[in-house]
Amino acid sequence: MISTSESFLQNWLPIEAAQEVATSQEMSQVVREASRRGRAVYTVGSGFRARWGSRPEKSGLAISCAPMNGIIDYQPTELTLTAEAGVTIAQLEATLSASGQWIPGLSGLPGGLQLGGLLASPFPRLRDWRWGRLAEAVLGLEVITGEGTRLVLGGSVVKNAAGYRLLRLFLGSWGSLAIITRATLMTRPRPEVSEFFTVGMRRATFCETFLQRLAALPLPCLSDVMICEQTCLIDSNLDLDLAEELGRRWIAATFLLEGDRLEVDLARDALTSLAGQQGWKVIPTSRISDTAFESKLTTGGDAVCQISGLPEQMAVITAHIKEVFPGAIWWGYLFSGQVLLVDAAKEFTIEKVKALRTKIEEKRACLVVLRTPANPDWPSSVVWGLPHPRHVYVQRWKDICDPAHILNPGRYVFT
Repeated sequence: MISTSESFLQNWLPIEAAQEVATSQEMSQVVREASRRGRAVYTVGSGFRARWGSRPEKSGLAISCAPMNGIIDYQPTELTLTAEAGVTIAQLEATLSASGQWIPGLSGLPGGLQLGGLLASPFPRLRDWRWGRLAEAVLGLEVITGEGTRLVLGGSVVKNAAGYRLLRLFLGSWGSLAIITRATLMTRPRPEVSEFFTVGMRRATFCETFLQRLAALPLPCLSDVMICEQTCLIDSNLDLDLAEELGRRWIAATFLLEGDRLEVDLARDALTSLAGQQGWKVIPTSRISDTAFESKLTTGGDAVCQISGLPEQMAVITAHIKEVFPGAIWWGYLFSGQVLLVDAAKEFTIEKVKALRTKIEEKRACLVVLRTPANPDWPSSVVWGLPHPRHVYVQRWKDICDPAHILNPGRYVFT
């Protein structure tokens, strides 16, 4: 979802009016009337998805789900929680923490983010490889189609094999197929310990032997490894000479260890031993974390790219990033094969994106622009790349769910 602030509405969305809705029935009525009039509808929320996706051109109505912020049902023993789209991460975390539970895909996010916006426009996170993406925790959805029809998809129990998993169609569709109004998610027991362990190594070592060395270790509590090459996010207590050295010639690898105290301690001992054998520098004071990096995705005016590949392609992909965007900040989630690139808007040009995409696609990887610079004239083909052949099937669903094409027109690749 996107911001309802006056400046944002003036500078980004072509909004004629804005309206808040408090119930699914009210949402259905508003969308049905907009469909009858052929009026575009843009879902807006907390503002953390400002400028994400392609820039819309058709003027219309902004709808906010902020009043729909209730937790409808929470069953700790059944590991399920049902909440409305406007509920914030802070509300969910407070409710789950009281029972010693969590939803891994939501952990560490800014408290003001709203659930509906996260489900409609997700981005990769550090825990995806071990715990699964946020979409995999969704058991059921309530959505409002472009005709104002209310659909209830999935169920409210963990083991549910009833029918097709049509709800996956709406997750990550940027509100272009339907508006998410309610979701049921699977919760998990919260790990006893969640710690980061960071080492620095030469880029050549990372490129040649890192994955092989890591595969030989028994690390059942490893959630993923975050790779970066930036000094600005290394703890200020770190020795400045080492920070400079890390930034210029070294890769920082941050291991996220989550489990009980014993297995985390064993993993830390194994990594410390491996670091000593390989000549890696252990950085015990580092506060590199997924939260510190992700704040750059949810705040500020920098442009953001997401690159999806394979773990073994990480070294090549990051080398291409350094070549095309030498001053950019980047970080990658190793085992899920995701790299996020953040650069100043003035340095982020269409020509550079095309040059990087050409190099990336030669490796059979994929690049999309999540957030474009302010006030750009960027065509959808640059933001999303050429549509995948399977998008024709999603386009058919668009015609079924939103025949008048009023829901967030122009924001997503097939709209």
